Amino acid sequence: MKKVFKKEIPDSEFHGKGKNFDESYYKFIIDKNSDGYYEENGVSKVLFKFRKNAITPKYSDIAIKSFLELSKKKHSNRGLAAGIPKGQSNARHTTESGQSEGSYIASNISGYFDRPLREHRGILGTIRACRTTAFTLNNIDLWNEGLRFIQRCSKLYRRWGGSYYTAQEAEYNQIKPQIKIPKTVFTTVTSNYNWRTACHQDAGDYSGGLGNLVVVGENFEGGYLGFPQFKVLIKIKPGDFLLMDVHQWHCNTYIRIKENGYRLSFVFYIREDSKLCKTKKKIGETIYLI
Repeated sequence: MKKVFKKEIPDSEFHGKGKNFDESYYKFIIDKNSDGYYEENGVSKVLFKFRKNAITPKYSDIAIKSFLELSKKKHSNRGLAAGIPKGQSNARHTTESGQSEGSYIASNISGYFDRPLREHRGILGTIRACRTTAFTLNNIDLWNEGLRFIQRCSKLYRRWGGSYYTAQEAEYNQIKPQIKIPKTVFTTVTSNYNWRTACHQDAGDYSGGLGNLVVVGENFEGGYLGFPQFKVLIKIKPGDFLLMDVHQWHCNTYIRIKENGYRLSFVFYIREDSKLCKTKKKIGETIYLI
């Protein structure tokens, strides 16, 4: 099924950033194989491409074995996606030590990243420095096992991504081999454990491609992916595969976790500055390309 959607709420009137939207808010419910488009300045663009049961149990099991336990670690660096706390005007607050941080949620990155460790920013004199993530560096056996799952998702992107995949492949080919995920068109994976994202737009990823979203898990309900401006809700469930425009406002519905249940989602992408990282530099045990 193919359908063209329009923004039910124009940009000038949309004030949903950092907020949550429940399932009842949405007008268009997508629960089967569908392609959604929108027009911008007379150009047709992909909003989403949704495929049910594209990830077989074999690959779901690999994802769970490789990433589940490591994805439970909490961090405070997800910005608007973590939501704006009640009584605040933005997603961050100042700690007693004077540092700015957001809410702690179970969201982790693996693969390779184009920003330095905080303690190395001053030494490097730049905010652009590509490195292997701690997730990958410290769990190399699990990472290598998980590559089969990531590579499978890249193949699905190739099947359904069209010109977006072609553009991302060209971007990927400009990146040094040591900072990109082999036999894919990605540098980075974000994994989210039992986390309902608030309304946000992704930042820092390659803008010419599409975000790749996969969900695995069991014994839970909800966590569907919504585009509030378009009032479109995609009922993504374990094993489904979603290509999406991550630069449109998007968020999740409420997640109801049952006994022994969990929801683990993955987003695959290229970090936008990766192709600019060329020269090796070592600080302590950390190896960068800058």
